[in-house]
Amino acid sequence: MKKVAEDYRPNEIVFTAESTRVPAVLGQFETEEDARVFMSSNLLAMGTKLTTTRFMDDFELEQIRDEYSEELEDVLPRYKSDHMKKLEDLEHAKQVEKEAKEMVNASLNKIQQLAAEANERITEIDLDPSLTWEVPYDGKRYYYTLIDAELKLAKVREIPQFEIEDLLTSCDKNAKYFDKLKKVANE
Repeated sequence: MKKVAEDYRPNEIVFTAESTRVPAVLGQFETEEDARVFMSSNLLAMGTKLTTTRFMDDFELEQIRDEYSEELEDVLPRYKSDHMKKLEDLEHAKQVEKEAKEMVNASLNKIQQLAAEANERITEIDLDPSLTWEVPYDGKRYYYTLIDAELKLAKVREIPQFEIEDLLTSCDKNAKYFDKLKKVANE
C-alpha cells in the first residue's frame, strides 16, 4: 500500500485525543528546554515514547484518494477482466481462476481499506520521546507532546486498576496544578 512519504509532515498537527478533564494545550514555548522546565516545574510527568493518532490533512487525503481511484479505475478492471477469462477456461485452469479471484478480492479489500482510512481521516504519528510526557491524573494517563511550539494533549488512556494505588500517592502534584488551572480559568 503506497502511503504519503514518511518524512511528510503537515503544517499543523491535530491530534484525535479529547478530554473535558484537562486542557488540550498547556501553552506555547520558544524552545524545547522551556517546555521541559514547564513540565518538571508544574507536573509529575515522565518522558515517554508514544505512537498516537492525528487527523490527516488535505494533501494526505488527496494522496490516498488518488491511490484508491487508480486502484479502482486501472487495477481492478484488469483483475476483473482476467477473472472472467479464467472462468471460461475453468475446466483446464481451476487453480489459475482461484488466484485471479484472490487478486480481485485483495484489490477490493485494498480499496475498502483505503476508502475507510480516508473517511476516518485519522493516521498514526510517532512522537519524539524527549518531547512527550505522560501525566497521570484522575484515573487516566494524559500524554502531552511539544509540537509546533505548543504542549498539546496527544492521547488519553485509562489507568488499569492495579496501577492506580501506586500512582495515587504520586498524582497529588498534578491534581494541584490542574485545580489551580481551573481556578484561574473560572476567574
